[in-house]
Amino acid sequence: MVEITKKSLEATKNNHHVWANYMKRWSPDNKQVFYTTKKNKKTAFDSVKNVAVERDFYRVQYLTPEHIDAIKNFSKKSPKELHEQHMSYLSDFILMQQLEAMYRKSKVKDDTADKMLEAWKSNGIERLHSSHEKEVQIVLAGLADHDLSVLDDSQNMCYFMQFFAQQITRTKTFRDTVLTGVSNKATTDEEKHLAKMMKECWWFISYMFGMSMGRSMFLDRHDDNHCLLINDTDIPFITSDQPIVNVHQALTDEIKPPLDHECDVYYPISPSVAFMVNKSNRFPRGKVRVSVDVVEEMNIKIAKRANVHIIGNSEESLKPYKKYIGINLNAIKTD
Repeated sequence: MVEITKKSLEATKNNHHVWANYMKRWSPDNKQVFYTTKKNKKTAFDSVKNVAVERDFYRVQYLTPEHIDAIKNFSKKSPKELHEQHMSYLSDFILMQQLEAMYRKSKVKDDTADKMLEAWKSNGIERLHSSHEKEVQIVLAGLADHDLSVLDDSQNMCYFMQFFAQQITRTKTFRDTVLTGVSNKATTDEEKHLAKMMKECWWFISYMFGMSMGRSMFLDRHDDNHCLLINDTDIPFITSDQPIVNVHQALTDEIKPPLDHECDVYYPISPSVAFMVNKSNRFPRGKVRVSVDVVEEMNIKIAKRANVHIIGNSEESLKPYKKYIGINLNAIKTD
């Protein structure tokens, strides 16, 4: 029998779409960071608990048969084993939905049952992300300490690639980019219906996208260049509310999807270390010490893909990049 604890009944209303613990690597006191606010792009210094967070961002929504069919159709484009994995996760949510329907139909009122259902709706996706975060704590600590060998273990690599992909797809920026792009291009009734289904099911589809992307990155690990960028310059790496971005040099601010080979994915881990998965040969495997020019290039690209927040270890570190915030996302919204 599963033990019902007070903690298991707590509903997490404020959902981080960037891991709070990750942002602490930019914190002078292991609690607070410097970040830009939505209003006038001012710089604030506050707890990581208040950055890249939105109420009910991952909240589980009711799935109609139409929603379920749409999710299944998206998933069927994946390899068979991945499709089965998607469906396994989906079945858990459908089961809970069915149990709730049975409970409501019974007309029985139970405070514990109400709290359990509310916790499930608020925490269902959040808990999946938390599990990925726990799996990579050792990996991230090693990478922050310039140790790439932590990824020699295939299980660590599997965990990290799944986590890595979810850090791309779980954010507000990724959601707005995909949904706005699909909506803008929808001209037929069928395309408009698809855009509507994606928006209503995004809480699950985004996680499914992350699963698919993580699997692909893990399978391609021997072909791609995995490297650590070591920053010994006086300019620190910054991060943002979209902490992983594609920095391939062939890409511009023009609105168009990258080609398959145009994928150099950059993830700052601290002010002095970043991890990259490169399909180009710009950076070789292993450790690479980068110049000021590279640091500034990466910081600009991080800022351009940010939604609201760029995050740094000082107010001064953010000043040069405020003017770039949201350039790519704004271009998509006005397309």
